Order: sequence, then structure tokens, then C-alpha cells
Amino acid sequence: MAGIVATERVAGIVGGYPAEPDATSKVRYVAPLLINLSERSADLLKYVGGPESFDFRNTKVEWQEDDVWSRRLSHSGLAAAGTTTLTVTAAAHRYPVGTILFNVEDAEYVRVTGHVDVNNLTIVRDIYSTVTEGVWASTDEVLVAGFSMDENDDYVFRPTAVFSFPYNFPQLHQSGVKASHRRQETAFYNMRGNDLDYRALDLIAEQFANIDMTVAHGRRFAGTSATPSAAGGLKFYVTSSNGSDVTDLGGAALTRKDIDDMLQEIYYAVGGDKMGKTLLVSAWAKRKISSFFSSAERLTTTDSVAGISIDQLKTDFGTLDILLHTAVEKEEVYLVNRDSIKVGHHGQYGRPHLTELPPSNVGPRGEKVFYADVSIICSGVQAMGRIHDFSLTT
Repeated sequence: MAGIVATERVAGIVGGYPAEPDATSKVRYVAPLLINLSERSADLLKYVGGPESFDFRNTKVEWQEDDVWSRRLSHSGLAAAGTTTLTVTAAAHRYPVGTILFNVEDAEYVRVTGHVDVNNLTIVRDIYSTVTEGVWASTDEVLVAGFSMDENDDYVFRPTAVFSFPYNFPQLHQSGVKASHRRQETAFYNMRGNDLDYRALDLIAEQFANIDMTVAHGRRFAGTSATPSAAGGLKFYVTSSNGSDVTDLGGAALTRKDIDDMLQEIYYAVGGDKMGKTLLVSAWAKRKISSFFSSAERLTTTDSVAGISIDQLKTDFGTLDILLHTAVEKEEVYLVNRDSIKVGHHGQYGRPHLTELPPSNVGPRGEKVFYADVSIICSGVQAMGRIHDFSLTT
């Protein structure tokens, strides 16, 4: 009896046979995971309390700081014995008539008897007749050693303290995402929601990372017709000209002494209770700080975990928290005070937010936009410091 003989699973394998109908219709396997390795941390922004610490309603943000009185004078020295005018640039008002000063190197006591101007004090030399008047070097340590007036003297009023008004400008964050109606309703592997929602989440994360970077690196700029205004951050305010302690290591290795020296200088400037208590560090700086204590590591034959990671540093000036963050330069360390750094927004509209726009009337698509109008207060920078340009290999 005639019949048909078919050999299963031969077609398309042996030459000369036709290809199988399902040769190109195999079901794909896609693992149930959407991987995104973008680095969008905002640890510094979180550290200072987020972007809603204050609400401002002007195109300029100002804060008020009192004059920083110091028991150690920065001075220009005295040229010779008998010189009675001591230059203390822009600080004469801090030392009223009756203030007693002590030159540590020469062991000479002098007394303030008048003010020539904002930069110069009139003094009486060697008031206790204990030394021979001499030349003062500008590097001599001079301390406030007390205050003394005669019993029947008239009151001599202290010159008025000088308030300062540091300021910053706001900056706008505005961007958006869009997707066609077809793309919004197309099924994609592993996507929660539609493509427009997913890209909007990316946008928010990136903009918050941008605000985070402004806190670290922003430069204050009033704005022009060509360049929008911008807010200053740590790099703009934590400078030696603003009274911060800044050290350029010039390529040398970072040492614990460098950190202790910075702390000591700030301690003398503002006191231990007001100085910053957090080290904001790069990855290499974090490794170096941990390496300072590697000799303390001890292992036994049963130990299976090794290594030392330092997250707090106990010093003679208090315990410091260590915040590792990718925002800072690889070659820098900041000493910061979280209570002195704030990020705020302009009114209610300036609060960081995402808005879904009404359906577009110019095309079949959906649109979402992000808007934030923010600025930064960075006050009390005399209590902060920065170490930079250290070696990344030693």
C-alpha cells in the first residue's frame, strides 16, 4: 500500500532539505531584571538636610554673620622699640581701649590706649617693665591677656562690631522627558510602568545629583543674558580669603598630621565647640585615613575577616564623622559643619517637583517636566577647612 514517510527533525539540518518554518520564531529569554549602574547618589545633599531647609522669596539669598572676635591677633609686627602703632588689618574694632596684649616670643605686655583707624591700634609698650622693648615679627604669637582700666576712668566705649551679609544666588533646574502615545503603551521587558514614567524617574535622580554637586562645587554667579545665575557651594565659600583653613599639599602624601594641623588651626580660630565635625572625603583620602591605623590590625588563626575601615576619627579636638562621597575631587578633603550648610527653594513653585503636562496639542505624545529653583546658605566658613592636591599614589 502506497504511503508517505516523514522523518522528524531532519528538515533544515541536512543539506538540500527546506528550512523549518519556526527557524526564526524562537521565544527569547530575558532575565527579569533591568540593570542600571548610573551613579546618582546625593549623600552630601542628604547630609545637609535635603533641598527644602528654607524658603526664600528673592533673587538673592543673604544671611547675617557676627564679627569673629579672636583672642589671637593677626598683626603686622612692630618695626622697633618705641613703636606704638600696631597694625591689625580690619580688626582694630575688636580690641577696645584697656585691652592688654601679650607677645609670647618677647614676653612683652602692652595695653591698647586708642584707635587710629579700622586697621591700627595705639598701644603703650612694656606696661609692666619686665622686658626691653624690641622688634615684633609679624609671625610672633600675640594673645589677648586681659583687660584693665583705672578706678576713676570715664567709660570708653567699645567700637561697634561689624556685621557681615554673605550672599548667594539661586539657580534653576528645569528639564523634561517625553514619549509618543505608541511608546507609552508598548510592552517592554522588565519595565515597571511605561517608558515615560521610567525616564521621568531617571530625570529626577539626575537632577538631585546635580543639586548635590552644586553643594560641593557650585560657583556663585549673578547671571548674564548668555549665562544663567548659579549658586555657590563649598568650593566657593570654603577659601582662605573667607577665613577657612585651606592647605595645598602640592602633590605630597596626605598624613594624619595634615588633618590634625587643620583641626588645630580651626580650634584656635573659633574654639572646639564651633568647629566642623565631619570630614567629607574622596575614596583615596578614606583609604589613607583607614591606613593610619593598619598597624592596629591583629589576626588569629580562627579569624576569617580582615581589614580596618575607619568611619569615625577620634582626635584631640573631638570625634569626627567621615563621609565618603564621589562628589568631592579625588585630591581633596573638607572639614564641614552640617548645621551651617543649608539648601532651600524659591517659594512653593521652586520646591523640586515633577509635573505631568496636559496632552500635547502639537503631537501625539505625553510629557513630564522637572522644576526646581534652589540656592545654598554656607555660613560660618571660619569653622571649616579644606586640604587639597595630595598624592593619589602614596
